[in-house]
Amino acid sequence: MIGPAFLAIVALVSPAAQAGRPTDGNGTYAFDSTDVVEYLDGPAGLVRVHYSVKGPNVVRSADNDATYGGDGIPDFPQKVAATAEDVLTLFQETGLRLPLGEKAMGLDPLGGSYALDFYLVDFNYTGDGQFVTDRCSGGVCSGYMAMENDFSGYGYSSIDLAIRVLTSHELFHGVQFAYLDDLPGWISEGTAMWSEYHYDADSMDFLAWCDRYLQEPDRGLDRTPAGAFTGWEYGTGLFFGFLDVYGGPDVIVSVFDQLADLGGDGALDALDAALVDQGLALDDVWTTFGSWNLATGNRAGAMDSYPFAAELDQVPTNNDGAELYDDERVYPLATVYLYVQHDGGDLWFGTPDDPTGLALRVHPASDLDQDAPVLDDIGTWWPDAPGAILLGDLDAGGYWVSLSQPSYGGNSIAFDYCLGPESALEPCGLLGGADTGGDTGADSGGDTGNQPKGCGCSGLGGRGGAVGWLGLFPALLLLGIRRR
Repeated sequence: MIGPAFLAIVALVSPAAQAGRPTDGNGTYAFDSTDVVEYLDGPAGLVRVHYSVKGPNVVRSADNDATYGGDGIPDFPQKVAATAEDVLTLFQETGLRLPLGEKAMGLDPLGGSYALDFYLVDFNYTGDGQFVTDRCSGGVCSGYMAMENDFSGYGYSSIDLAIRVLTSHELFHGVQFAYLDDLPGWISEGTAMWSEYHYDADSMDFLAWCDRYLQEPDRGLDRTPAGAFTGWEYGTGLFFGFLDVYGGPDVIVSVFDQLADLGGDGALDALDAALVDQGLALDDVWTTFGSWNLATGNRAGAMDSYPFAAELDQVPTNNDGAELYDDERVYPLATVYLYVQHDGGDLWFGTPDDPTGLALRVHPASDLDQDAPVLDDIGTWWPDAPGAILLGDLDAGGYWVSLSQPSYGGNSIAFDYCLGPESALEPCGLLGGADTGGDTGADSGGDTGNQPKGCGCSGLGGRGGAVGWLGLFPALLLLGIRRR
């Protein structure tokens, strides 16, 4: 896997009564007065590409491509025009709005026509492309594209790859501005990374940045790290790639339809509403996302996951062993992973604290090696009171337990926990002594004084109140869990 390419820079929103362009010498990236600038229009007339044939911003001059060669025009700007129009056509076919041009904002054709303008200028290694706004009004913005003029010395394996990455990623920022002008970074960059995947399902740039998310699955989706750039916002593209694979690109379109109404401050509300609009539920989506992230790298191949799962890194393990006793904190829209080496028999999870809001899911591993392929889950539980949960009478082997909070807007959930055979519950105070759990109504068949205490849980994957399921476990195991 290659590393992430040079960062694509997101344009700042800079409303202007009559914006200048790189051909006027305006902006951070602009043509020099000594550049000889020419232009060409894309095959469909959707874009116009401005480029220098002589001067400091001169483009690659080769004119020998099998498709474009021999016409006296450099191949590079022709590839940019053709690829950009392919990307825009895909956006339109997907049901997305296209980037707004000058006409939509009441401006004159600043590039000589109302086509979307590209300017190929030297970024001098400070970036490689950006969508720049001309004017913002009514919560939306029009603009143009600036792109590196030759990619000489950049980290792309080919010019074609550089063009595909930059056109799909940066033009999607233009799409975003056609809906609203105040997107938070995690959804702005996350959906732009998704756009790379949507255009090119084999995009190595997309895959490389997905690994950044997998380094910290216990970080809330919208909790961007403070300080210097960490790549987290780009890494959230994995979640939007998941939504595409799981529910189709219509989910992303619906997200932006909702964002247009709710604005950037309501990004998570927009996400939730979009899922409902597409017949999905956030709790099911998030717990499944957590499972797919577990089945990546060497752990892929034995259960449903991404088509590119084997090419991704693996999530870290928060704790492992035969009997686990520790404390944990789970943030909204985040997941932590525990690994238990089970000798066989009853496997228990317990906490003396209030776990309301947690979703607990169990996956067997194909053998005791933590890097072995992960199998389909055996159940999902939603504990709603302190106590112990019987996860099942299970064969000896390795088991993954994911703990997530598939909701937003609330606080993190902090708790102590015990995981393992019945004896592992003792450090949590859940063997004998005071009753630390609510009455589940379970038929224990006798005195419960020395039995693990119950909590209100459902082994069927959906949220529910306390049910008498300890005694019903064999029947529930046969029923399986909720599936899309």
